[in-house]
Parts: sequence; C-alpha cells; structure tokens
Amino acid sequence: MTTATMATATMTTATMSDKLLAPLEKSRDARTGCLKNVCLFLLSLSVLVPLGLVASAAVAGRPLTHQGMTQPLSGLNFALMRFARDISRAKARRRRFNQRYALVPLLLGKEEPLPLGDPDSCVGCISFTRDELAEFDGRPLPDGSPSPLYLSVLGRVYDVSSGGAFYGPGKSYHKLVGKDATRAFCTGCLAPSCLISSTAHLSETQRREAHRWVELYEWHDKYTLVGRLREEAADPAEEEMALFHALEAELSGNHRPFEM
Repeated sequence: MTTATMATATMTTATMSDKLLAPLEKSRDARTGCLKNVCLFLLSLSVLVPLGLVASAAVAGRPLTHQGMTQPLSGLNFALMRFARDISRAKARRRRFNQRYALVPLLLGKEEPLPLGDPDSCVGCISFTRDELAEFDGRPLPDGSPSPLYLSVLGRVYDVSSGGAFYGPGKSYHKLVGKDATRAFCTGCLAPSCLISSTAHLSETQRREAHRWVELYEWHDKYTLVGRLREEAADPAEEEMALFHALEAELSGNHRPFEM
C-alpha cells in the first residue's frame, strides 16, 4: 500500500470517526446544557421561595419566624398528612376486608364506611372522664415507666402507645394525646385553642375528616380501642369562649399545622 493510499485511508477513518462521534458530542452538550438549566432553576428557587415567604409574612403581618413564614404551606402539609393516613387506611382495608383497590375511592372521598367496635362493650374497654383521660399522656408513673398514650376522636378513646415516635412527649402529635381533639383532626390546626372536641361551624367536608381518622385508629395494627369519653356537663359560657378562640386561631392562620 502506497503512502498516499495510507493517508487517504487514515483521513477516511478520521472522517467516519468524526461522523460517529458528532451525535454523541451533541448529546453530551445537550445534557450539559440541560443540567445547567436545572441547576439554575433550583438555585433560583432556593433564592426566590424564601424571599417570597418572607414577603408574604411581612405583607400579612405574620411574625418573621419559621412558623409565620411557612404558614402558606400549611394546607399542603395537612394534605400530605391526609394522603399518608389514607395509604394506611387502604392497606388496612386490603388486609382485613380484601378491598384490593381501596386507595382510589379513599382519595376521592367515595369510600364506604367500615364497621366500628362498640366502646361500651369491647373487652377491657372503660369510660373516661376528661380528667382521667388527661393522665394518659406518657407522664412518668411512680415505678418510673411512662403512662400509656391515649387520645380521643369523636368520643372514642384509642391507645396509641405503639406510636410513641409520633405521640410521645416532645413528639409532633403529643398535643393530641390525653384529650378529645376532634376539631384538630378536622381542621389540621394544632394550636392549643384548636385542641377541643367541638365541631361547631365546621363544614361537612371537615367533619368527615374526623371519621376518617377514627377508621385509621380503629383498624390500625398497632392501635387499640380502649373505651369512650364520658359525657359531662360543661359550662356553656366556657364552651362558647373555647370555640371562639378556636375559630380565631383557624381564621388567623397563625398556627402550627399537621406535618409529615
């Protein structure tokens, strides 16, 4: 093979290599450009979102604290919490009632109610006064062990001690323990004034949320129905004032919401 022929072959090979590599280089350049755009987008979000939250809090007169600035996200937090709850409900329905496709009706709010145990006749169930229920909040007992964790929804009392990571002292939902906080389960408001049993002035949609939480506790593998909250005479004026403060907290939006 002559030198000229070899040179021509080399050039031909180089040309073919260039043609083969060109699409790869274009693809690499496209990926690099896309990655740069994603990075710029995320960088912009990291700057603009905090600024937007600060501006929103300042305009609305909310305190420039973490709670005050993230209050607009409270609805999203509660929605995510309900979604996690409904996934647990779907698992329980599939396992206990063979409802294989329960999640979609649950998410659409079209589910059929499940049967509930009778808190007056279940084995070991008792009735509690509000003061008695308040003692089951994880406080230390004389022997040094913590008391059980009980909470009430719609007057039904459940033992959630197995969920100590969520309901134990210092945890996210400890405020719900030791009381009937039905209203908080309906609205997602965890402000102290929202932790009451009254559902007055709530919509039907909000009230249905309480029944969905009851289903979660009723059929959860780790939680147990232990009784009911005894009805007691209450001072109408005190109840009206408690309701007023709950409505005030809910309307102001300056409260800690349910969070994941």
